[in-house]
Amino acid sequence: MGMEFVFINIKEPKDALQLAKEPEIRSHVARYQWKQVENRPSLKRKRNTVLSICMSVDCCSTWQSQSNSDSDSPDNSGPSAAFSIPLQLGGLRVDPFRSYPVGFKSFMPVLVDHYLMNMAVDIPELDQPGNKGLLRSIWFPLVMTEPALFLVIMLLAASHYASLNEHATDMKLNLLTLRCEAIQAINDALRYQPPDQVSDALVGAIAKMGSYEAMYGNMVSYSVHMRGLTRAIGLRGGLSALGQSGLLRRIVIWIDRNAAFLHGSALYYPGATFAPGQAPQPNPGHFLASS
Repeated sequence: MGMEFVFINIKEPKDALQLAKEPEIRSHVARYQWKQVENRPSLKRKRNTVLSICMSVDCCSTWQSQSNSDSDSPDNSGPSAAFSIPLQLGGLRVDPFRSYPVGFKSFMPVLVDHYLMNMAVDIPELDQPGNKGLLRSIWFPLVMTEPALFLVIMLLAASHYASLNEHATDMKLNLLTLRCEAIQAINDALRYQPPDQVSDALVGAIAKMGSYEAMYGNMVSYSVHMRGLTRAIGLRGGLSALGQSGLLRRIVIWIDRNAAFLHGSALYYPGATFAPGQAPQPNPGHFLASS
């Protein structure tokens, strides 16, 4: 049977929204979509199908359909069907609008999800009594305002992700690229901000770059970042001048204490405390797993 065309006249764009609800139009769209699926067997959901991720830092994040049974596909050597919608959307943990502070790359939703679920956890030393989840409620919104800080967090998340997933070979090979991008972003940001007006986000980026070197890099690079950090904080007026309701100050002290404990190095802020009268104690377990 041939397709019957019907002209629809509308005066205002909003009228199209109302027409879209009409049964005739909805049924036509449904029939068209079903025919598309019928003509592309690879889009049909198969039994015993497992969704897995193939991801690297410099290539597309692809959601692939892999069959557990050889009989499900006549040609197992061909490419699997790709799905463009990340599964994390089902958990409402990924921004579907891709409103990141840098140009979108397909690995970002995976790393943002990993950071929020596995790294931005409750840490008593940072939250302090009476608070909980400040890394999610205060820190991460700050991360989303500054490209340099966001890229450093992506670097930390990628490193942590790769350390937990032995099959993330491509990501491990491309961590150096991410590191270079993060450092370049910090340097670019510093060129445009007066030394005595370095923002909280940029201070956080330098501090977190130091924590990355303490965990995954070397102490020479760590010292370079920490010396730059102390200069920036000094120009700001000291630790007490940092914002984010004291959270940023505690993050800096947290990094300083744990890096010194792990490597036996000197403290950059030996007299600093998380709170008045509270001597900061290192927590390397939390630091390495969540920082």
